[in-house]
Amino acid sequence: MSKKNKTMKNARGHKTKNKAGISHFSCSVRDFRFTTTLLFLIFSSWLTAQPGLRIYADAGKNNASGSLFIKSAALANYEFGKNRIETGFQIDIKNNSNSVFSGYNVNASREHAFGGYLFHMQGFYTRTSYSEILGETNWGALLDMRHKRFDMAIGTNFRTYSFKSGAISEYRIKRDASKFHENFNMMYSIGYSIKPTDEVWNAGLEITNFDTFIIEQGVNPALRLRGLYKPGPHLSLYTEAWYMPAGLLNLSMNHFGFNFKTGISWNF
Repeated sequence: MSKKNKTMKNARGHKTKNKAGISHFSCSVRDFRFTTTLLFLIFSSWLTAQPGLRIYADAGKNNASGSLFIKSAALANYEFGKNRIETGFQIDIKNNSNSVFSGYNVNASREHAFGGYLFHMQGFYTRTSYSEILGETNWGALLDMRHKRFDMAIGTNFRTYSFKSGAISEYRIKRDASKFHENFNMMYSIGYSIKPTDEVWNAGLEITNFDTFIIEQGVNPALRLRGLYKPGPHLSLYTEAWYMPAGLLNLSMNHFGFNFKTGISWNF
């Protein structure tokens, strides 16, 4: 092979190696840019994120409990931008059953503002235990709207009652009869506060058929009197008094129950 041909072959091989090197370098640059952008977004989200904690105690009496019940709950939340995730549990301090861990909740929501109105779209899942025999799960969606002193919410949930394994064995319940489903139950609330929501203290009245760990039937609303005080920009103290009548379609004049709740909400 002539010296000229060898030189041309080596030049072509050198060009191919250069192209491979350039291509590898370009991929590395793209990967570096992607990784840097991803890390920047994660770091920015971390800087703007705000963790929080909500703790409360609940005490009362109703026809189902038979005597005084005392519950406590702790829920942690994490806000980033317009998004919010919250999860927590409920324990029974005093009740008429032997169960201690009585509830679990997880929900995710996103905030939207439109024409002076503030909207929150939420999806949730809740598991509650009433006794050693029966448990309940709920999942669904909720839309709430707030405007100055007025707030309302509407949504739907899918409920499942299920017998626990011990009850199925003891009472010989058939597996195909161990669960009962309710679809598209209505959830609602409507409330009014004497001051706008950003005031240091506030009080209001609300009619609703749900709370964090409980969702009643649509014909069983409760009346809630609420009070709020903010001693600092990241701390809120609140108290609530609940009154539950026998139900809209119930002819009984006796009430179903009542309870009092007090708690603290802290955004770090």
